[in-house]
Amino acid sequence: MGDYGMSTGDANYIKNLNRRILVEHIIKEGALSRSELSRKTGLNKATVSAQVSSMIEDGIVTETKTGDMTTPGRKPILVEMDGDSGFSIGIDVDDKEVRVVFIDLRGKPIHTEVIQNGDKDIDKLVSEVKEYLTPLIERFESSHDPIGLTGICLGIHGIINSEDEIEFTPKQQWTHVNLKELLEKEIDAPIYIDNNANLSAYGEQVYFENIPDLFSITLYSGIGLGIINDHTIYRGFRGFAGEIGHMVIEPHGPACQCGNNGCWELYASERVLKEKLSSLGKGNDFEELLSDPAAKEIIDEYIEYLGYGLNNIINIFNPQRIVLNGALINQNPDFIKRIEGTLHSKINSYESIRISKLGEYACALGGAAFVLKNYLDVNTLDYVHYDFFNETKMFA
Repeated sequence: MGDYGMSTGDANYIKNLNRRILVEHIIKEGALSRSELSRKTGLNKATVSAQVSSMIEDGIVTETKTGDMTTPGRKPILVEMDGDSGFSIGIDVDDKEVRVVFIDLRGKPIHTEVIQNGDKDIDKLVSEVKEYLTPLIERFESSHDPIGLTGICLGIHGIINSEDEIEFTPKQQWTHVNLKELLEKEIDAPIYIDNNANLSAYGEQVYFENIPDLFSITLYSGIGLGIINDHTIYRGFRGFAGEIGHMVIEPHGPACQCGNNGCWELYASERVLKEKLSSLGKGNDFEELLSDPAAKEIIDEYIEYLGYGLNNIINIFNPQRIVLNGALINQNPDFIKRIEGTLHSKINSYESIRISKLGEYACALGGAAFVLKNYLDVNTLDYVHYDFFNETKMFA
């Protein structure tokens, strides 16, 4: 008789699928006993037990006893991610500075730094990043084993095509650069590359928004739109999706570096707002600026233009939630009410608009989380119930 049993490929597929289900539950809940894992996943206890033992061996999870030792009875043993076994790195490559975040296997930020980067030369950038990262990687590999470094993800302020090449960056004027390939020659680890707005959106979803659809708009030096659709970064046909800053809102407006005139980011990015305010010779005290009629006029016009673009985005995409991420907006939450006041269309439909909780580190954190998602082979990560930021005070 023929063997109608399961093939090795099928068995491996099911084994990997079971591991993914267990890891997603452990990440979301923080810590669960083996019996709770069985109950919540529907996997039988023998499967859970075998998988947990295998994951302990691989350094992915660890078991801890919990409960007050003075109380009688057997203490439950909880399974949780092994934060000390490995780490990932997210890097936000802007034109003036490079932000770096290390997170452990639990998703907790364990190191952040800003490297001043005035150089536009891609080879110098690669050597600077390598020189900076090498001693840090060695340090964290000695304290986070057996897995060590799971990978590095870079966020670029420009267009990344579907072949992982930098198609164009308006600020550095990089065209057709394979930064991924350049770094892979220097650092022995998986390297990922993505647009900074995409990674910012992913960071917000992973750490603060356990919803499948989320829009994040970064407003710092340009304007970028990151779209999470069904827990996945939406990149479009060739990776160009989200270049919303180059939506034309004034056809006869000033020339933009992209080749068009009157792009949205020439009116509604915070860089432009800061330039206009600094031309008045005023300080950075926002309350003081609002009491100055000339400054108030500039801010009112900025909010009006920001509203124009948002109105278009909402009407086209009908997003559930929009996160606005900019230094000025993050410090002045009242801006949201004023921006919502500009959205007059009867067909506007969205659930809520909020300011970013990750701020300037959203991209680097999203990048580091993206590496872990790939390493752990899960559909997404959910750190919403963890108190990383109050605990670390790193991004307050």
